[in-house]
Amino acid sequence: MEEDLFQLPVKIGDVTLRNPFIVGSGPTVKSIEQLEQIEKCGWGAASTKQTFNPRPYINYDPRYRWFKKEKLHIFTAERRLDMESGLRLIEAARKRCRELVIIANFSDNSVNMEGWEEGARRFEAAGAQILELNFCCPNMSFNVDVSDKGVNAPRPSSGASMGQDENAVAHVVQSLRKAIRIPIIAKLTPEGGRIAEVSKAALEAGASAVSGVANRLGIPPVDIWNYRKPIYNLQGENTVGCMSGPWIKPLSMRDVFEIRKLVGPGPHINGTGGISSMEDAVQMMMCGADSIGVCTETMLRGFGFLEKWMKSLKAYMKEMGFSTAREMRDLLISEIKSAADLTLWSGYAQVDKEKCSGCGLCVEIGHCNAIVMTDVVASIDPKLCKGCSTCIDICPKQSIRMVEEDVAKR
Repeated sequence: MEEDLFQLPVKIGDVTLRNPFIVGSGPTVKSIEQLEQIEKCGWGAASTKQTFNPRPYINYDPRYRWFKKEKLHIFTAERRLDMESGLRLIEAARKRCRELVIIANFSDNSVNMEGWEEGARRFEAAGAQILELNFCCPNMSFNVDVSDKGVNAPRPSSGASMGQDENAVAHVVQSLRKAIRIPIIAKLTPEGGRIAEVSKAALEAGASAVSGVANRLGIPPVDIWNYRKPIYNLQGENTVGCMSGPWIKPLSMRDVFEIRKLVGPGPHINGTGGISSMEDAVQMMMCGADSIGVCTETMLRGFGFLEKWMKSLKAYMKEMGFSTAREMRDLLISEIKSAADLTLWSGYAQVDKEKCSGCGLCVEIGHCNAIVMTDVVASIDPKLCKGCSTCIDICPKQSIRMVEEDVAKR
């Protein structure tokens, strides 16, 4: 591999990553062998599997499913690292990985700040170059909160439950900023719909960067003829689970867009969620991301695809005239308008009779009365067509195009 292929540096605090691509905290970053492979494949950084202190109260062998048609990955059960295992992993990684920036993903469940502060200091002493605070995991207390609404039994609050409260997040960040010197990333949940506001609070409290997350809590597809049977192998019940994969990218891009709009151009934002191609990564940067987190794709494909991504990215940048990742960032911020500010053109759909197969799909569109079958091809009345474009998108022969008129309208 070309050594300089992977050079596209970005910084988080005072730490320089060789490129913006980070293997996100998850099942592919829980062993030293995985981290060595990540470094070998050219990644800029890796965020280790979540370390939970005290020992995680929900901690099982993994149960995953990948729904290829829906491009949806879901898990219900997962093993987190306890404190000692997390520290040993960081120590080993710093000894054996020279080019890879090592990020420790950490959350504490103590009743006061002493546990957070002690854990942060121990990770810094172990060699972590960046500390990522986990305010996002939806499969611990938040899963219990969602599944057991109305049950008032006390339970620890962590991950996505805590991450919706900007005061709690800011308090933790502010305390740890005084306790350690290494950069701090606040990794935040979109659950609750206030990720931008919580990001702002975290940054004002001293976080070096903020990050979205690559999953949402949801209910998986079930067999309606046998609905009591779990969709998971080797598991006795169905449950809400962590959903990730390409389907989530539009939501993740919105998260990054909202954060960037609120916090301005200065802070570092890590965009993650649904990234499965170079084009996905560029789109996320254009919405405001400085770095790109990838998790589910590494679970399905390993780490070696980054070489192809980097070759494609470098070729794209050369053609577009970009020399740094920063030059791609925020390009969509001013381009994305509110619904009140849209400019619409008059126009209508038109059928190419030479291409039309007469399949009749377009005639069945429920909200349109402009299309009829004439002889063996479709015909569209321009006076009735509203220009919605549904017929263009469902035509298997690509035989329909939109005709624009000169008059703009609101």
